[in-house]
Amino acid sequence: MSNKNLLSLNGEWSYLKDSNSQFNYEVVKNAYLSKELNKVFIPSNWYLTEIGDFAGVVWFIIEFDYRNDKNYLVILQFNGIDYSCEVYLNDFFIGSHEGYFQKFYFNVSDKISWGKNLLIVKVVSEREDIHNSWPHKKKLIKGIFSHHDCRPGGWDPEHGQDRNTGGIWNDVILYSHPSIYVTNLKVFPKILYQENLAYITFELQYYMNSGGSSFEELHVFIKFKDEIVWRGTLNISNIANNTVNFTAEIVEPHLWWPYEIGEPSLYQLQVFIRNELIFSSNFGIREIELRNSIFHINNKRLFLRGTNVIPEQMLSLLKKDKIENLVNLLKESNINIVRVHAHVNRQEFYDYLDREGILVWQDFALQWTYDDSQEFISNAVSQIKDMVKQFHSHPSIVFWCCHNEPGEQIHKLDEFLYQAVLNEDNSRIIRKASNYEEHCYEGWYWGKIENFIAIPSGPLVTEFGAQALPNKNSLIRILPENQFDKPESKIWEYHNFQYEQTFHIAKIDRGNSIDDFIENSQTYQANLLKKAIHYYRRKKYSNISGIFQFMFIDCWESISWSVIDYFGEKKKAFFILKNSYNPLLLSVELLQDIYSTLSRKFNLELWIINDFHKEFSNHSLLFFLNEREIYLMKIDKIESDSIIHLSSEKLSIKIPEWIESGNHRLKIELRDEKMNLISYEEFEIEFRTI
Repeated sequence: MSNKNLLSLNGEWSYLKDSNSQFNYEVVKNAYLSKELNKVFIPSNWYLTEIGDFAGVVWFIIEFDYRNDKNYLVILQFNGIDYSCEVYLNDFFIGSHEGYFQKFYFNVSDKISWGKNLLIVKVVSEREDIHNSWPHKKKLIKGIFSHHDCRPGGWDPEHGQDRNTGGIWNDVILYSHPSIYVTNLKVFPKILYQENLAYITFELQYYMNSGGSSFEELHVFIKFKDEIVWRGTLNISNIANNTVNFTAEIVEPHLWWPYEIGEPSLYQLQVFIRNELIFSSNFGIREIELRNSIFHINNKRLFLRGTNVIPEQMLSLLKKDKIENLVNLLKESNINIVRVHAHVNRQEFYDYLDREGILVWQDFALQWTYDDSQEFISNAVSQIKDMVKQFHSHPSIVFWCCHNEPGEQIHKLDEFLYQAVLNEDNSRIIRKASNYEEHCYEGWYWGKIENFIAIPSGPLVTEFGAQALPNKNSLIRILPENQFDKPESKIWEYHNFQYEQTFHIAKIDRGNSIDDFIENSQTYQANLLKKAIHYYRRKKYSNISGIFQFMFIDCWESISWSVIDYFGEKKKAFFILKNSYNPLLLSVELLQDIYSTLSRKFNLELWIINDFHKEFSNHSLLFFLNEREIYLMKIDKIESDSIIHLSSEKLSIKIPEWIESGNHRLKIELRDEKMNLISYEEFEIEFRTI
């Protein structure tokens, strides 16, 4: 799209706080014209500006020059306002909007002036009433941004809505063109595998200039790596419903794959009018389905090794470098799918996931329970449809999920939401909810780590994990040092630390210092994740088809379930997650850790789990005792997407005669044909002389 069509309104805006919600447009305009108001940079969540932690109404004002033809179609586009707004241009009320994540627009063709223009936006982001709404009957559809145990204040009635995320947090753009504005694109692929063909049905939504021609001719091109692979002509009308459908045939299509199976190939759709590019969007060709609860993409099954992500509490801070770093960390961790947990993120995040071949389970922005009125249901239905339409063209998104932990609301509210999503998109997997029965918190909210051996909460386990303290240099930035020895205090609770679970269920030892506490806490989290992941992966495609660790990274200065803290410091569990999510994994169950002169062999069983869609040959299992090799076993073939299980009866790893009384280190390694280390397990054992 030509830059001449776009005018960015990002920059310095004047603002006026309306603490008692008493101002109207005229009052705000007069205040702007009669005195110098303070200014803030837009886009930004207002918490990050001098406005600070404010809940309520803020008016934003900017003057700008418009110099294009007075007969042009002119669209005022907002890419994100949290939470609701009223928009005024040159003394005209343009319209209103509710919802923090949506891109929305207004046709201002008959309101724009050649030359100077005055734009005033009333933004409302309030605290919900803790007596009638928050936390159990919420009305604002903000998901984790307004209520969560990983946000500032957690569940606390007084502080659980601190650090309000309100504001014009994303770009503001003025678009002008003689005739057309493309609003949205949907992509529906159909792949004929035997014929090596793909048919892509596109649904293009647009807005035409009512003062222009009633008909226009669009030229559409599909490119792959700058080569045109399809072209077509569309005749559109200002009389019709402003939606045009067309189908393209792609010969020998390059499919979009998760990165561990193949290339995440992206095509580019370009739309021209009179040789001018007016719209461009990437898309991928891929098909998805659940067969017997097992995920399939492009006719290949895939075990889902996932995590939950809330990248940032303030979305305006989630810039390109932070997104790129997060995506790199996800790939480093061998994660092939992310659950965007109980919120909708910004467009650029999904763009990166598309390019890098990471799958997405996309939650709608509902966390726990909400108002049960018909008015709320209607609002939620409207907003979930907005989500599906806005992000439909992203091939990385493979699941839509309507609600996180809704409890009984799954039977009413989520039925409406499910049907609304299905009406918009029948090409993806749709879940009414990610509910409690899929969230396994053995060893944290109940039970013990060892209970994971029963493989609870399958076949898709969408949450499991435990909290851990961050490293000390991060903890210093979260808590005053004089509070380090007071984990029962309100400031620890404010930063999401769970005292009861830490000491009474997980039974983590505080030790004699904060360093001991950090070490013990991180060790417990690491051990829980390792046990859980290994137990789950051993049942691949049997009882379990996918798992989602909770949580990958902190969205603020938190003491939480994350494996990476808010400052980017990796906890011990990060490395456990990375190793346990290895697509080619050696998993060993040590059935006995004490041996004696009466023992003849080590008592263990093992699994080789291959999530890759390729076969491996000439691999080896090496057994070491105190770094001294005691046994080598050849593995001639590891089949594609498979599990090899060697029970204790099939293994005869003899205890060496030279072993002495005491503690020893037993290590088992999986190595490839060039003896490169692929995966390993280590155990402490004791040998007793009788």
